[in-house]
Amino acid sequence: MDEVDPPIDPAALAALRAAGLFDPDAPTADQRVELLAHLLERFEVDEIVAWAARSHVMGVAARSVDRPPPLISAVEAADRAGVPVATVVEMRQALGFPVVDPQVPSMPETVVEDLSTYLLGVELFGRDDTLSFVRVLGWSTARMMEAARAMFGSSSESGGQRRTELEWSQANETAIAAWVQVGSIVQHLLTEQALRDVGFVHSLMAGELRSAVAFVDLVGSTSWAEDVDASRHTAALRRFEMQAAAVAAEHGARLVKLIGDEAMVVGDDPGQLTEVALGICDLAERDLDLPSARGAVGFGVVTARDGDYFGPLVNTVARAGKLAVPGGVVVTAEVERTLDPASWEVEPLGLHDLSGVAEPVHLSRVVLRTPHVG
Repeated sequence: MDEVDPPIDPAALAALRAAGLFDPDAPTADQRVELLAHLLERFEVDEIVAWAARSHVMGVAARSVDRPPPLISAVEAADRAGVPVATVVEMRQALGFPVVDPQVPSMPETVVEDLSTYLLGVELFGRDDTLSFVRVLGWSTARMMEAARAMFGSSSESGGQRRTELEWSQANETAIAAWVQVGSIVQHLLTEQALRDVGFVHSLMAGELRSAVAFVDLVGSTSWAEDVDASRHTAALRRFEMQAAAVAAEHGARLVKLIGDEAMVVGDDPGQLTEVALGICDLAERDLDLPSARGAVGFGVVTARDGDYFGPLVNTVARAGKLAVPGGVVVTAEVERTLDPASWEVEPLGLHDLSGVAEPVHLSRVVLRTPHVG
């Protein structure tokens, strides 16, 4: 192994070797020395050992950007917040963080502040509704982190084999620096969403939320998934989701979720949402890696809960989409009545019995006379 400049203090290197972080006989020993020299400029030996034990030695440098607060136990958090330990456990579990042993430090000190906010929510909205919202928060942030990790992983694939350990460490550090900035973006988005959703809040307060609901699914997606390369399949589904969200946003609608191969979109205007459904079908048709898509649109009373929508209408529209032809969209009678005849061609398809729907549903196939989104 070649000497490095600057050299590592022999005592520090011996301590890191004893901790299992350095093997002089390893093929990449020179890379590890280079990495450890970089880390020792920022951390003490015991810090490096502690952080490496929690993740990986190539992730230690990122802690210089984002140093987590000291960990406390559920018992200490409960004592500081003045609540039972069970309250700490239920909130953390709802967020997606299990508490294996309440006596063992496993959560940041910020949990004490989080508990105060949680208790305020319970006081204002009740325990069950607050816990449901906390679950949404946990799921949402976990999904953001998974997306960030996937993005980092995919960007590293091409050059990953050529990177030294120090270069991997520096890439991790840069990624964490970018991740820290995401918090401010989320705060901005939350503020803007609150300003945009005034009508939604008023509808909820009136006791009846009426919304247009669309489902668009990929035809023959099971066989398609079996026939296409896994990486192309993943990339195509990602494009489908991103482009569907963009089409929805252009018309003031929102992509609620992608359920495997099926997109659920909601909006205030049935006509606009029908354009969105057709636009999503068009984008699938133009993507050489995607199968054709088909969809359905309905309008009526829905139940909003945990960032999702439920009720008979949602069930009806999800089932109705299976009756559309590839590339086509069907609508319920309620939607048809809102469409401008000058802009839409409507072909009645009659009443249909749909699985799980009590009454027959009248459906029509629709075509936009003028070019639509996509």
